[in-house]
Amino acid sequence: MTEHPQEYVILGILMKQERHGYEIHTLLSSGLGHAWYAGISQVYALLKRLEAAEKVVSVVEQQDNRPAKHVYSITQKGREAFLQWVHTPLERMRDLRLEFLAKLFFIKELDLTGSDELIRKQKDIFQAQLRDIKQQDESCHEAFEHLVLHFRIGQIKAVLAWLQDCGQHINSTSRKDTL
Repeated sequence: MTEHPQEYVILGILMKQERHGYEIHTLLSSGLGHAWYAGISQVYALLKRLEAAEKVVSVVEQQDNRPAKHVYSITQKGREAFLQWVHTPLERMRDLRLEFLAKLFFIKELDLTGSDELIRKQKDIFQAQLRDIKQQDESCHEAFEHLVLHFRIGQIKAVLAWLQDCGQHINSTSRKDTL
């Protein structure tokens, strides 16, 4: 499995069509720019890793009066890895800001099914975590620990409310950002 979430974002960009590295960087900046940033050198490093993992392939395209460029396309292995990733919920709240938003973006952008299911599974994970933390809080006898647990409870409640909004927004919007 690919180790870096950024690799999945590049795979998602390649799901529609083949592209060269600078074009991938530009699309990443424009489509997911509010939630995700990758510098051009990082994009090329990720493309090399994906090619080594046989998730993308490249062909060299000659250009008149300019250096040759590599044009990348996704392989079946890359396509399968991307689809697995895009439909898998996350365990940690800190991963929502980048990774979960990218998943929602690609589900919408690529006209994939499963946004409702992904959001439902994500809510289930955080509802279970909320129950566990509330149980810990009930048996808590230290003031500082109580504060920490209440902070985490508040965070999870906010994420659950946001996930509820996500489901409503994804289903009600017809606006489509394009790659």
